[in-house]
Amino acid sequence: MEERDVIQLLRHYRHDLLNQLQIIDGYLSMGKGEKARIKLADYVGHLQKESKLMNLNAPLFALYVLQLDTLHPNFRSSYYIHSENMDLHQVDQLLVEYFQKIMAITENMIDVMELYELKLHIYDKNSGIVQLELIINGRFPDLSTLVETMGKVNEMITVSEHGDGITCAVCIP
Repeated sequence: MEERDVIQLLRHYRHDLLNQLQIIDGYLSMGKGEKARIKLADYVGHLQKESKLMNLNAPLFALYVLQLDTLHPNFRSSYYIHSENMDLHQVDQLLVEYFQKIMAITENMIDVMELYELKLHIYDKNSGIVQLELIINGRFPDLSTLVETMGKVNEMITVSEHGDGITCAVCIP
């Protein structure tokens, strides 16, 4: 990552932090202490979730996840870490490569006027296996072709269609 990319990431992060603080300050100035406490608790929860991401010991993957909404403007992402003590240093680059591959294929088959919801789940499976699961919801112009294309890319990626989206999963030993 270039220095300018780091600065851009920090600028975006600072902007988000200031927005959250201004909302909390606004609630307090209107005498809505309970709403301010709820907003503060939500933000603390967000920071704790971010801490779990950083503690995965996968810096490339963490940076990619933190930049998702910027790198992929048609997607709004959230992520969930389903483990307390994962060390993903050995598979850091591989996680990013699979994630980028899934996103590249998906972006080639979206409606650019549509906003998609992306939920990332990271599971610590038994025997040191890590599962990366992406649930992508939204109106796809041709969902069945997306599923078919995704399935042909790599045998490690499993894909299934559901309602208004797809679920892609990769298990990495």
